[in-house]
Amino acid sequence: QATDLVSLAMSVMTEKRVRHMPIMDNGSMIGILSIGDLVKATIEYQAELIAQLEGYIRS
Repeated sequence: QATDLVSLAMSVMTEKRVRHMPIMDNGSMIGILSIGDLVKATIEYQAELIAQLEGYIRS
C-alpha cells in the first residue's frame, strides 16, 4: 500500500539522516524523493482520512 511505502521511506531517511533519496528503475535514476514530498503525502492522506471520518460521524 502507498502509505506503507511512504512510512518505509520516511523511516529509512530518518535513520540514515538524509533529506533526499534517489528513485531508481533498473539501475537508472528516474527522480529524487525529498522528505518534503513525504510530509506532503502524509498530510494529504491524513486530510482524506479526516474527511472520511467526519462524513461517517455526520451520517
